[in-house]
Order: sequence, then structure tokens, then C-alpha cells
Amino acid sequence: MLLSNDCSFSRDGRWLALTLEGPTHPRAVWLFDRELGSWQQLTQQRSDWPAPLGVPSLERLRAEDGLELTGWLYPALASASPGPALIHLHGGPEAQERPGFNPLFQELAARGIAVFAPNVRGSSGFGHAFVNADNLERRFAAIADVASCAGYLIERGLADPRRLGCAGRSYGGYLTLAALVFYPELFAAGIDVCGMADFHTFYAHTEPWIGVAAYPKYGHPVQHAQLLRELSPIHRFEALRAPLLVVHGENDSNVPVGQAEQVVAAARARRVPVEYLLFREEGHELFRVRNKELFVQAAADWLSRWLGS
Repeated sequence: MLLSNDCSFSRDGRWLALTLEGPTHPRAVWLFDRELGSWQQLTQQRSDWPAPLGVPSLERLRAEDGLELTGWLYPALASASPGPALIHLHGGPEAQERPGFNPLFQELAARGIAVFAPNVRGSSGFGHAFVNADNLERRFAAIADVASCAGYLIERGLADPRRLGCAGRSYGGYLTLAALVFYPELFAAGIDVCGMADFHTFYAHTEPWIGVAAYPKYGHPVQHAQLLRELSPIHRFEALRAPLLVVHGENDSNVPVGQAEQVVAAARARRVPVEYLLFREEGHELFRVRNKELFVQAAADWLSRWLGS
């Protein structure tokens, strides 16, 4: 199971260079010779790199309103079901969870924590109606989709209902925070990576072009002020129960770091266990290899601590 992300032909058309990756294969550059019909891998992992073993399966389930949802299930490699599990939500929301290489998923699976990475409504790749099914007031249904995913894992015996976590980055971080406060009884731990907590302050401090692009999806800060307040997790933090790891890049201009600071302050005020991992000189994405490694280690340790493994 390999996915191609980028490709380019040579000027004479003989050579095709492309990147390939899969659940157990980190992204690598390959070269295809069209005349000889042969492949050559140009980039390699170091010789002592331990190859991961987690291969996901495609799962299908129904949302509360009957809409079909899909997701990729990475089974735990070292524990029996039902055991600890994590629902991991992608960003976007106009993006799609695909079975590429994710070091966090592989680390969790190796530790005995299953991972379910769904494509809730609003994800791309499933048609026009699906990608717009979470616009404005329909976002409540997208939050409910997370609860449907939790119910699916529990009913299938894939997750211990007492050891289920939720995590995500960017929009997935927002959806994580929303799920933790709309459905607090479902989750034993959470990880918010550069997620929006308060749409009012998000619009006030994000890049202007991002704000304009977000109006049709989330709502306008003036015209839809009440809706945005109701959708902002920060205004429901009295319901938060799950211990929370908050991760952010100091120089994030898409989702400014003030969102993380609000979350940490609100959790501490309610005496909910919270840790704050701030990456200096990083933005909305982590680019430094060492910081990526630190994130995977911190996230896996957090979930192991609160979900067990």
C-alpha cells in the first residue's frame, strides 16, 4: 500500500521521479526508467532504523444522522482488544486522512494503543456535499461524528470505553477540544496540537486571508457571532474532564499561539491536569527533525500515562 504525493518527468520524458510512502514506508524518492521499465529508490532510511509493523484497515461506520463515515484503524500490536485507543483527527477540515506514514500512529500501535484516524464530514475526497456538510451550524454534526467514531470503536470491541483518547492538529485540534467538552464522558485523555479554542480571538489574530477564507466554513465574526461562540470550546470548558496535552509552535501565524495559552489557562483554572509543549522557532508545522521526534515521544508518553498500554 503505497501513495504518491509528488512526481515530475525529465525533459525528454524518459525518467519519472516521484515520492512514495505507505503506512510502514516513510516517504522516499523513487526514479522510474520508462525505457527499461525499472525502478530505483534514491533515498533510504539509515541501516539501524527499525521498520514499523502497523498496517491499517479501512473501516466504515454510520454517523448519528446516517451519513457514512470512513477511517483507518491501526490495531494495537502489543495488547488485546478492547484496550486503550486514540481517535486522531486530521486538519483542514478540507483534507483527507490517507494511509501514509505517520510515526505517531506507529509508536502508539507498538506501545499497545490502537489508533483510529477517521474522515468526518468536512473532509475532502468524498464529494461536494460531504466536504460542505460541516459548514456553519452544521459543524455541530461534525463534532457529533467524533462521538459516533467513539461509539463504533467501543461497540466493535476495539476500544476500552474507560481508556479512549482524542487528538488532532489544527482543525483537528479544534475538533478534539470540541469533542472533549461536548462529550466529556467519552474521553480519558486529549492532545490539542495548534487547535482553535475561541473563534473570536482566532479571527482577531490570524492572518487576514485565512480569516476571509474561513468565513464560509466557520462563520463570520460579526454576522455569526453567537454561532461562533456556541461552537468555541473555550466557552464550554467547565465540562472538561480529560487530562490535556497542549502543543503549539511559537511563531504560528495560522492559529496564533494565544489559542494554546487560553486552553492552558482555562484547564488550570479548573484544575484539570494539563501540560504545555511550546516549540520555539516553529510555526504551524514542525520542520525540525528533533522537534518532530520530541513531539512523538511526548504525545506517546502522555497517552501511555493516561490511557495505559
